[in-house]
Amino acid sequence: MIALDDFIWTVRSAVPRFQQHPPNRRQEVCVLAPPDTPLMIVAGPGSGKTTVLVLRALRLVFVDGLMPEHVVITTFTRKAADEIRSRLIEWGLGLVEYLRGTPPSPMPNGFLRWLDTIDINRFITGTLDSICEDALTTLRDPGDAPPVLVEGFVGNALLAREGMFPAGSYDRTAQAISQELAAYLAPFTRDGQGPANFGEAISVCRTVVDRLIQDRVDIAAFARGVPCTQGRQIVVDSLRTYRAYMAQTNRMDFAGLEEVFFDRLRQRRLQRFTSTIRAVLVDEYQDTNPLQEAIYFELLRETQASFTVVGDDDQSLYRFRGATVELFCHLPTRLSTAVPQIPRVKTEHLVDNYRSTPEIVTFFNDYITYDPAFLQARVQPPKPRIMAQVRSNHLPILGLFRQDAQTLAADLATFLYDVFRANGRTLATMAQPVQIVRNPHEGDIGDAVLLAHTVSEFGSRFGDNPPRERLPLLLRRELSARGISVFNPRGRALRDIPEVQVLLGLLLLCIDPPKEAAPEGAQQTSARLRRDARHYLSVWRHSALDFISTDPAPNTPRTLEGFVAGWQERVNQTSADADWPDEWPILELCYKLVTWLPFFQDDPEGQVYLEALSRCIAQAATFSSYRSKILHGQGVHDEKSVLRAILDIMVPLAENSIEVDEEIMPHVPRDRLPIMTIHQAKGLEFPLVIVDVSSDYMVNHPKQRFRRYPEAAGSVQLLENDLGPYSSIGGLRTARADLARTSDDLIRLYYVAYSRPQSLLILVGIDRCLRYASTIRHVATAWRADGTWAWQNPVTGSRPVMVNNCPLELV
Repeated sequence: MIALDDFIWTVRSAVPRFQQHPPNRRQEVCVLAPPDTPLMIVAGPGSGKTTVLVLRALRLVFVDGLMPEHVVITTFTRKAADEIRSRLIEWGLGLVEYLRGTPPSPMPNGFLRWLDTIDINRFITGTLDSICEDALTTLRDPGDAPPVLVEGFVGNALLAREGMFPAGSYDRTAQAISQELAAYLAPFTRDGQGPANFGEAISVCRTVVDRLIQDRVDIAAFARGVPCTQGRQIVVDSLRTYRAYMAQTNRMDFAGLEEVFFDRLRQRRLQRFTSTIRAVLVDEYQDTNPLQEAIYFELLRETQASFTVVGDDDQSLYRFRGATVELFCHLPTRLSTAVPQIPRVKTEHLVDNYRSTPEIVTFFNDYITYDPAFLQARVQPPKPRIMAQVRSNHLPILGLFRQDAQTLAADLATFLYDVFRANGRTLATMAQPVQIVRNPHEGDIGDAVLLAHTVSEFGSRFGDNPPRERLPLLLRRELSARGISVFNPRGRALRDIPEVQVLLGLLLLCIDPPKEAAPEGAQQTSARLRRDARHYLSVWRHSALDFISTDPAPNTPRTLEGFVAGWQERVNQTSADADWPDEWPILELCYKLVTWLPFFQDDPEGQVYLEALSRCIAQAATFSSYRSKILHGQGVHDEKSVLRAILDIMVPLAENSIEVDEEIMPHVPRDRLPIMTIHQAKGLEFPLVIVDVSSDYMVNHPKQRFRRYPEAAGSVQLLENDLGPYSSIGGLRTARADLARTSDDLIRLYYVAYSRPQSLLILVGIDRCLRYASTIRHVATAWRADGTWAWQNPVTGSRPVMVNNCPLELV
């Protein structure tokens, strides 16, 4: 081991990164803080929280003598976990090699032998879910079976089939939702009108049952609650039936996985795991839910481990997934109450920002303090302001606002073209002319990003009217006309993407061919499908037929039409004498069809879509009767295998139950403009960030207000209210009114967006949102909860056209 006083100096000598940029004073305090005192690090944006977390973990090894396998580090996403592991390995191996060549003087006895025992790869890192799964699999008691973890699509299918519609009724009925259940779920839907369709009912019911587990709700008391007691009882009965099925088959969804892990911790059935733990470090603690907090506290009770958490309440974004920011804000009190034998929590702040220019830091510092009502929701005592450590580039915060979304898209596309494909854009700002140009060293359009509340390329459809085209689609077109592509695989539902429609239609034509008496396929016709499923399956089939008629390449040695015909007749085309296989995996058929659809092989968005479809088919195999295979020559099972494929794969896709998971998206190609939700951008940074604050808002329409200036509580907050009386977290969570919490979450959302850029921040939208007399209120443009506007100074006499206290340089 090395002395504590030598650790930072050793890090600076061993790791090239720290030779140029050593830890600052506040970071050193956090890294060197005593391990036996719980440490809460409030880390502002760009302040090096991951650096501090990794260095503190390494300090526990090289100074305090722990082995890497004694240290657990959890974070919120797989990408963040990969980044932590990468740094641990790079910096840890660098320390080992440096100390091997430059040991302390005098060198302690056995020092080199001790170095040889350190295996940096053995740090326990990952999301809490992945660590729970690994412990339940590899470190379980001998009598416990390993879990089979199911992902969202499979979990929802099993909740519907085994929970809401047990005993096969899921297949035999039209799956009508009872009035009692619909009445209970109504406040938690998007419009508060009850589930619009079966898919929405399953989605909302899934949210409720997950929260019953994550919030550690007294389920019996909840079932007796009012209003809608009968609806509550249906939810509880569904949960119990679903749980019983999952336990019987040893399956677990993510909430169930954490619940089982917690229960076994309390039962002391994970001692092979807990017996070696000496330190627990938690990243992104502001997005912890009550069940996860209980797991951490139980680990501390059992192990007395060193405990460090890092987070920022101002960047808490995942309330809709059960995250409870109040757990972070009140951690010192809650930990002392739950684990009284450990010392009081020590709080440290990281405030030096190494990401953004002073102009950007000033902007988001001001933004987060505009509304006095929000200050009560932040960590107390009041947090210090973030301090910029990057030199100014003299670029102000820009505002690009136009009269309509089409004009906005055209002008924004021209701006991006000038910056990344031409010679740059010179702006005559109030201070001085400044030029904006891409980095001459391999800079490209991928250095910019468009962030928005939603990246959907179309608005909601109303009646028979075509859906409105939104900025992401308009910008895609304008950039395409200028030779620039975008990367927005979540811009449309899978079911609406033309190439996906063709591929799914080809699959349907192959496995369930049209017949004279059943032009939509015998099995599709026999199935009692809901409206969306009937509509989309028909659309897909017609899209495939149109595509086949174009005779796409390759058309030798066989055409696509011939391939489909061979499948329909179950005739082997490669060898006339060969029999058709007894079973054929649908995934294999999918990959064969992709031969005629190079989009899925060559286009980055197409690759994401193909991966999403492949996962859907593979996951369906885990619960579908015929394991996503089409049988042949096995009597009645041939038709049943086709029916199950339609019901278990095609119908969920048609009902929009399958989403493009951000975890499967690769790094954005450098020559494409990424378009992301603000949630996706959490933890990322870009040289140029464009934030869409108002491209949708031409008028002050009531249906838009929940996304900009809520006047009623959101569905998530209403669910918190409903569950609050039956959960120990309820009182703390609802200490702020539901409407205040709804507004709080929007403020945090745009704070995260505004703190992503390194060099330039641009706000874009419709210009009437910045008019002095505008009625289009938006927390993103500094409207306060009391109805006043921070960017508007009162005037006497005639009003100006635009706001007169706006911190944006309008271009």
